[in-house]
Amino acid sequence: MKRYDLLLVSFVVCLFAGTLLSCTGKAKDESKTITVTIAPLAYLTEKIAGNNYRIETLVPNGSSPETYEPSPQQLVRLSNSKIYFYVGHLGFEQTWLQKMEQNAPNTTFSKTSEGIKNLTASHHHGDHVHEGIDPHVWTTPTNLKIMARNIAAGLSDTYPEDREVFTKNLKALEDSLDQTDHEIRHLLSGKEKRSFLIYHPTLSYFAHEYGLEQLVIEEDGKSPSPAHLQQLVRTSREKNVHTVFLQKEFDRRNAEVIARETQTQIVEINPLDYECIRELVQIAKTLSHEAESNH
Repeated sequence: MKRYDLLLVSFVVCLFAGTLLSCTGKAKDESKTITVTIAPLAYLTEKIAGNNYRIETLVPNGSSPETYEPSPQQLVRLSNSKIYFYVGHLGFEQTWLQKMEQNAPNTTFSKTSEGIKNLTASHHHGDHVHEGIDPHVWTTPTNLKIMARNIAAGLSDTYPEDREVFTKNLKALEDSLDQTDHEIRHLLSGKEKRSFLIYHPTLSYFAHEYGLEQLVIEEDGKSPSPAHLQQLVRTSREKNVHTVFLQKEFDRRNAEVIARETQTQIVEINPLDYECIRELVQIAKTLSHEAESNH
């Protein structure tokens, strides 16, 4: 039996094995439950929705949103959410979205990246290069503002009785994101065209927004070849790279090889952190301090 079939069976069993409470373990009003794909979406949604709503995050902290598979319990909780906010192009969403829609016919599915100008990501297959949309859109305050507006609109349509609360909270969140953008631009002023290394290309939008160059260790979604590592070492030396960003869900061995060869500093980051605004500022501070230490 396929894994999806097993999940479907577990889903049905969970629905009919007594009460729904035994599956969720929580007795809070299900009509006030909202589901999102990743923690940054949970942050935006909670800021806008306020304390009267419960936010469920499908992809847990430390898991990859490219390959994660939801549990039967998560499918149950999703079916009891009135609205589900998703990013739009994550691997998890591409694999599971249609199946989740079938399992949750009473849930509204809302794409939060609508209106964002997408960047492309290249993937090599033999002698051919295939272009796809880079899914990491939440890594700039500008894009987070667009996503926040989409979330506020979705919440207002679903819970019109709280529309004024959502509008007020959205304005406060937008002001906070504007302040964050101003702080990042101040930190990176004069450091445009600076290069940094990263294992998985999570910061493409951040680099594009602030005039930086992202050098990627991962090769076509897989561990890098020795030839690719050697080329990165040469490029890092040429571009005076001093920082290797490493997301905690990825293996650090290849990052350590490059750090050793180029005498660069490994800095662990978590672009999937719930406190996504704070994380973006910390990344900017790292690049800012790195530049200052080399003058």
